[in-house]
Amino acid sequence: MTPCRVLLGLLLLLLAPVAAEAAPTLLWDAVTTDVDGLPLGPGLEVTSYRVYACGPGIGQCSKATGTVAGTVAAPATQLDLAGLPVPQVYFITAVNKAGESVESATLKVTPSSAPKNVRLE
Repeated sequence: MTPCRVLLGLLLLLLAPVAAEAAPTLLWDAVTTDVDGLPLGPGLEVTSYRVYACGPGIGQCSKATGTVAGTVAAPATQLDLAGLPVPQVYFITAVNKAGESVESATLKVTPSSAPKNVRLE
């Protein structure tokens, strides 16, 4: 292969569009019941959800150790994580006029691995 063809191949490789990795979206089920499993009474409907994040090195991820990564107005039940640091551990709380719920289960978001066996032929 001539040096000119190699250079042209590298140039085309650099100019090729790169597919951006889609940011993950955190999804959850709407809260419609209280801690006893009974339907929420009139006026006690969830008004928003708080999404908390804990970075690496934090032991137990909780409201005390996490930071609010976003607030979502009900009835929406998702948050786009674009622009937020990775890796992170997330959990969600529900908020109504009576206060804020306990933490949901946590979910760890980590980056994908790097492509392997990259080569130029």
